[in-house]
Amino acid sequence: MERSEIIKRCVSFYEEMRSNHEERMLFFVLTLFVYFRDRTTGQLSLGGRMNSRIRREALERIVGEGDRICIWELRMNTNAFANLCELLQVQGGLTEDGHVSLPEQVATFLIILAHHKKNRSLQVRFCRSGETVSKYFNKVLKSVIRIQGMLFTKATPVAEDCVDPTWRRFKVDLIRCSV
Repeated sequence: MERSEIIKRCVSFYEEMRSNHEERMLFFVLTLFVYFRDRTTGQLSLGGRMNSRIRREALERIVGEGDRICIWELRMNTNAFANLCELLQVQGGLTEDGHVSLPEQVATFLIILAHHKKNRSLQVRFCRSGETVSKYFNKVLKSVIRIQGMLFTKATPVAEDCVDPTWRRFKVDLIRCSV
């Protein structure tokens, strides 16, 4: 059967269904509209149902499929990511507010830092607005600043009489540099 014949049959079937079952088709279209409309604006939208699934799948692809992808995307393995999320929640005061999950907040923050990603690319990836991405990036950043004493240790200078050969390369002879 050729393509043009298939198309003709489909069109004739549609016309027959429309003429014979006009009330059912109208009911079906109205049901779809009510189901997919945005409750606040009244406009037709796939909105939260599709976006929440896409968000979960995006986060699951990063964290749930093993260490290889997690290290590539977040620059840490899944165990370290879980520990960081817990540390930011318990010590840093980072909370979930019902809109964005805590792992998604931290993952977004780490992707921006690790890959120098722009706000726009994360909007597409996680189906979030630019305002939301920026807001939660700042929340996680403030939480990291609160616990910076735990995360970052103060460097101790290497003593002059250190015998470790690793530090020999970093010792600068000031007399040779001034010539």
